[in-house]
Amino acid sequence: MQRRPAAVSALLVSLLLFTSCSPSPGGQGAESTAAPGGSASPGGQASATPSPVPVTTDATLAPRPAPAALEAATPVPTQELDASRGRLYCPKGSQEGCHGPADMPSYLGHVLAVTAPMFDEKYGVANRPASFFFVAAGLTGPTACVKDDGSPEEYTSEDYSYCTEDKAVYAGQDALWQLYSGVGGAAPAVGYAHEWGHHVQNMKGVPAPETEEQNMLLENQADCISGAWVAHAAQSGNLVYPGDLGDLNALLAGIAPPGEGETGSPIEDRVNAFMQGYTNGLPGCNSYFPETPIYAG
Repeated sequence: MQRRPAAVSALLVSLLLFTSCSPSPGGQGAESTAAPGGSASPGGQASATPSPVPVTTDATLAPRPAPAALEAATPVPTQELDASRGRLYCPKGSQEGCHGPADMPSYLGHVLAVTAPMFDEKYGVANRPASFFFVAAGLTGPTACVKDDGSPEEYTSEDYSYCTEDKAVYAGQDALWQLYSGVGGAAPAVGYAHEWGHHVQNMKGVPAPETEEQNMLLENQADCISGAWVAHAAQSGNLVYPGDLGDLNALLAGIAPPGEGETGSPIEDRVNAFMQGYTNGLPGCNSYFPETPIYAG
């Protein structure tokens, strides 16, 4: 799901670049080993809950200091991913020998390791989201994005989201576990690709939505990008399609659900968008906003 800047005026909204609060979708993405470090939040205060430390993937990319009380996620090394590939995606309901709720911080690092290659290949490492944050269970706080009333959008442990203003993906521990245990082992990675897709939209200048219909198109394009990622990951040996995904309908329903007051796209439209990307790759996702292509290669 994408978090958007406040709609101060039609002109301002058209100038602000968007992406997803796809609780979604990345990046604000994150998971594996948390790198220590810290920075002050712009006007925000640390939560009363235990405070992990914030870090960005590349401080030069961050438009402002990272939010306080957050933990950064980094991709696990290739050798670690290779060694644990057999338990990366566990079948729904079968966690024996796999991961539990407490493993979600390290699992996010594995998610990043398998999600990043397509985006790095197509857009370059320098164009990654500025930060990948892991939001521990129960933690909440302000992002750089704001609501229409001027108050800050908040990150929580129960969503996947991307903030256009700080170009960060937020992955909540509770959301990760719900997707992993309730939908399928690969669900968090697909959700992360969706959120990273919102970053691509932001980076390429896809207009911020002014209507619910435009927002649906935005989310459908992010679904399309996640479908392109699944095809790339399958070709790279990082995912077995469809075996690792489980129920595609349930998977997409669990990623970027409609926000308050929104109806959201019918699941059939979301599945069609996903399959458009899976079948035709990133070029197939240009059709949602033809005047602002997200990939020209």
